[in-house]
Amino acid sequence: MKNLLFTLICFSTVNLSAQGEFLPPKMEISDYSLSKFLTELTLAVGKQDKQFIVDHLDPHILNNFGGDGGIDEFKMQWNLEGDSTNLWEILENILLIGGPGHISSTYENSYTLPFTFSDWPEEYDAFEHYYVLGNNVNVRDKPTTENSEVIGQLSYQIVKISDIEENRISEETKWLHITTVDNSLSGFVYGKYLVSPIGYRMGLIKRNNGWMINMLVAGD
Repeated sequence: MKNLLFTLICFSTVNLSAQGEFLPPKMEISDYSLSKFLTELTLAVGKQDKQFIVDHLDPHILNNFGGDGGIDEFKMQWNLEGDSTNLWEILENILLIGGPGHISSTYENSYTLPFTFSDWPEEYDAFEHYYVLGNNVNVRDKPTTENSEVIGQLSYQIVKISDIEENRISEETKWLHITTVDNSLSGFVYGKYLVSPIGYRMGLIKRNNGWMINMLVAGD
């Protein structure tokens, strides 16, 4: 969780090199109340503070696309009453990726992060593309760091999932075979550096008593 301390800095200006494919927005948030809440949320996730999360859930929170929603469903889905939950890992990843620098222009007083969902370019199919989150991420000729060669590097750009047998991240290897959108490079990238635009995202809404979490879902 120490990486979340770095996330607090990420709500200031972040300039990223997109190499022509995708330039992440500057994560400067003009709304002070939102910036303050994101800082508090980041600290709460770092401390695994269940009560803070529950206290800031919207009564009608969307938890999945098949349920009824609500706080009780959230608690059950994330096993908050149990001994273990992967909620903290999910929230940490969302916060580490970061959100856009703007409140939604479609829905007043709402905010969705990470930016890989909220600001994803429409010209790239969300089911066929991933985002390389990192600077100089190695692309290898084999899905391993042993006996493989680095054939290129990618920084903060969109890539296409290759239409071959290895076109999925396996639970065993965690590698994905990708191709750059200009077809100049094709190889394997380790899964921790790849973000799906339809992966987990969190929605926030501003109520009279402050910002609340009104969505935590994945998929489409």
